[in-house]
Amino acid sequence: MECHSGEPEASGPIEGSGFEQEADLTQRPDYGDEIAIELRSSVGAPVEVTHNFQVDFVWKSTSFDRMQSALKTFAVDETSVSGYIYHKLLGHEVEDVVIKCQLPKRFTAQGLPDLNHSQVYAVKTVLQRPLSLIQGPPGTGKTVTSATIVYHLARQGNGPVLVCAPSNIAVDQLTEKIHQTGLKVVRLCAKSREAIDSPVSFLALHNQIRNMDSMPELQKLQQLKDETGELSSADEKRYRALKRTAERELLMNADVICCTCVGAGDPRLAKMQFRSILIDESTQATEPECMVPVVLGAKQLILVGDHCQLGPVVMCKKAAKAGLSQSLFERLVVLGIRPIRLQVQYRMHPALSAFPSNIFYEGSLQNGVTAGVTVEMLGEACMSLAKLYQDRPCLVGTREFL
Repeated sequence: MECHSGEPEASGPIEGSGFEQEADLTQRPDYGDEIAIELRSSVGAPVEVTHNFQVDFVWKSTSFDRMQSALKTFAVDETSVSGYIYHKLLGHEVEDVVIKCQLPKRFTAQGLPDLNHSQVYAVKTVLQRPLSLIQGPPGTGKTVTSATIVYHLARQGNGPVLVCAPSNIAVDQLTEKIHQTGLKVVRLCAKSREAIDSPVSFLALHNQIRNMDSMPELQKLQQLKDETGELSSADEKRYRALKRTAERELLMNADVICCTCVGAGDPRLAKMQFRSILIDESTQATEPECMVPVVLGAKQLILVGDHCQLGPVVMCKKAAKAGLSQSLFERLVVLGIRPIRLQVQYRMHPALSAFPSNIFYEGSLQNGVTAGVTVEMLGEACMSLAKLYQDRPCLVGTREFL
């Protein structure tokens, strides 16, 4: 079982009637809060025994192993990122580079809302830079802007674009927006999450494989597995081989592949190289987490987020104090890379937006909404605003606002 948020996981030896085997615990969404024990092999399993089992919980280090591997790859593999990005991430002085590309006549992507002036500027600038930071204050349309950028990158024909975010919810939201543009999108999720429903489940790799008409043998074996629960040894071997082929075919032919940052370390992506990589909500990810997708060949890297809002959640105070609580986005800002800021907000009443605009964004926020909102909406917006900036102290004169 795999989890991207860093919590302990349930897997370990299962004992009963002298039988012992490693297994994974998975949640069964169709059975309320029940969990299922998934054995690696059913050979010799005491299926008739229904009690006196002992389960040992073993912490699973997949997420951290992938982060550590990414940092090592960045250090020793020259092909993991372009030279420009390598030196920029390390804070070295390097001449600015402009990417020569055919800019679109119209920047708004099909199926998405029209862009405002700051969003158009962001898209136009990002397409011509190898490394870009996009700062999106609350309600300024980060998701639409990100989806539009991905749309234009995919149309350049330089292979699949890799799109990541630290959480599955953020990935699903961006996946949904990108799909609206008509691009071929594959949502890659951890195998432990394949049974969990989401608004973009139909785009998930495992579900797209089930609907592949080009591989009737795989469909027959899948149907047999669903009906009987298991396959013979020979059929299982054939099934896995066909499934790997199907996965590779779908991933290679996709315009966009979406996954969590840690999910980018999935073995199914190990042999793929991505020229263009976009990381949404990058300010909520730790730097090692961001590096997992970055080292998959990035020559054009876009980080989207807002370092004035909540940063990465680091439970260990010692690690946070040592620097892990500072995101890659924020560190690059400190190094002098100026982010492109989205400036028109559509979420807050103008009376509310004045505060973050003046305190955090140098008075640059413009309002895309009018003052004609109800008192109830104003109250809800106040609560949302308090949550966004609760961990960001700021000084105004001699008073500290928390």
